[in-house]
Amino acid sequence: MSFHGFDTPQIRTMAGHMKAISPQARTMHRDLAGLLLEVQGLMKGKPATTSPLLEPLVGQVFPAFYHGLPASLQPNLDDTSSSLGRRCDQLDTVQSLQKAGYGTDPALDFSDEAPPDRTKIDNALRYFDGHIDDSGGFLWSNSAQGAGEVYDDFAKLTPTELDAVMSRMSDAQLKKLNDQLGEGSSWWGGGDADGGVQQKWENMLLSECGPETLTRLQGRLTNLPWQPDPKTDSVEDAHYGPVDLPLFPPDGQPPDIEADISMGQVGDCWFMASLAAVTEQDPDFPRRHIRENPNGTYTVTLYDKSGKPVEVTVDNKMPMNDDGLVYAQPSSDVLWPLVYEKALAQYKGGYGNIEGGFGDQSMDIITGQDAERHDPGDVSLADIDHRLSRGEAVTIGSTSKADKDPRLVSDHEYTVRSVDMNAHPPTVTVMNPWGADGSKDHLVTLTEDQYRKLYDEVSFTPEVV
Repeated sequence: MSFHGFDTPQIRTMAGHMKAISPQARTMHRDLAGLLLEVQGLMKGKPATTSPLLEPLVGQVFPAFYHGLPASLQPNLDDTSSSLGRRCDQLDTVQSLQKAGYGTDPALDFSDEAPPDRTKIDNALRYFDGHIDDSGGFLWSNSAQGAGEVYDDFAKLTPTELDAVMSRMSDAQLKKLNDQLGEGSSWWGGGDADGGVQQKWENMLLSECGPETLTRLQGRLTNLPWQPDPKTDSVEDAHYGPVDLPLFPPDGQPPDIEADISMGQVGDCWFMASLAAVTEQDPDFPRRHIRENPNGTYTVTLYDKSGKPVEVTVDNKMPMNDDGLVYAQPSSDVLWPLVYEKALAQYKGGYGNIEGGFGDQSMDIITGQDAERHDPGDVSLADIDHRLSRGEAVTIGSTSKADKDPRLVSDHEYTVRSVDMNAHPPTVTVMNPWGADGSKDHLVTLTEDQYRKLYDEVSFTPEVV
């Protein structure tokens, strides 16, 4: 039985073969490590190999204590085998559903999830018809109870099951849902708490439904904003266009904040500087807080005022005009800073609502910690150096008179990169989130006296990020 170019019985056979041969990786490891050790003994002090892949193996004859190749082939082969089995189950079940007249978006056909259950799809549709017209109740204040009840039920479905349900809905059913969503006025509302039922629906649909299904839903569920308002006071001609770039650098390389962080025409230096400061201290932080969904969207984990995680899903369409992208710029050809900025704009209700703020406010949103803000007169460079060495993120904000120094921008948040306590006098180096191509110096080194005279606030996370 072949499907979408895949012969699932043969793929299952291949997966079974992977599983069967995976234990041989440990034997191969011992044999190769032992051979290299023997050769080194015969080389009279010369290395047995100069290959960076083989050098770590010399003497590592116990694979249980070694995490590289070839010993790591066993868990890799086992994981791949299991994943292939699940994906084949998904393919076969999707084919059965399609033969029975249940449409699913092809983008989800090879998802690594439990295969869709036709009974759950039918039950969800029946639940919708039975509860979408419900009203009142206290669970969904500022929103229709029916839409909230249906959301709770639909949230139990796998992405493929949800896609099948939504694609099977008639225009009349979608109109009922849209009307219910329009009854509530609660969105994220400037980033407070969980938001309302509209936010929950949009986040679920954006993160789980396939592109074809989403196109139909976005045309009919018009009471969901889908995209944050791209316009600001300084940019009134912004519209959305796709940006086809990788989310992160290739091969697991860490983000390069000097190259990646580059602001555009919106005053969110408070956020971008903090994003750089957090990533500087923990290069894996963005990868842990942005999930790339099977349908091509991105789910970013932000945090509300109480420190509770809030997931915000956005796509790769970014604000632009005839001159190109207008806000965060992909200076190093990666998308993650733009995705983070768009998630903040969605969370706050539009790009116009992310202008102006302080470093501690954005650190709260990015990390969930209760960040602190102090006067530079109360925080010495030695204290900043200690905090950086502990792994805390630090930013500083300039005064309105800072532009008297031609290197600086006034009323602007900077990322603190390093402190040199061995300099005479000690210095601090800060980074302008305008980016390397900005009209002001990208990196600026200041004495402690300049830091205290030209800056009026210093913000930091109280704990390691």
